[in-house]
Amino acid sequence: MLTDRVEQEASHAWAEAHIDGLGWVGFDISNGISPDPRYVRVATGADYAEAAPISGLSFGGGDQSMVVRLAVEQ
Repeated sequence: MLTDRVEQEASHAWAEAHIDGLGWVGFDISNGISPDPRYVRVATGADYAEAAPISGLSFGGGDQSMVVRLAVEQ
């Protein structure tokens, strides 16, 4: 997450771990920082399968695409 932009070119997830004495601590390895209030939680789960943004099966050929746009501003 770049702090100087409202819109981002990439989406990604972050992980959180419960640390005694601190509580839940987030780790955004893509950007090398801890998540802050600018981050938007859209799903939670014990692993990726429980919090996958999309899931399902596809049979046959054809083109596929997914476009997502999210802007959060005060």
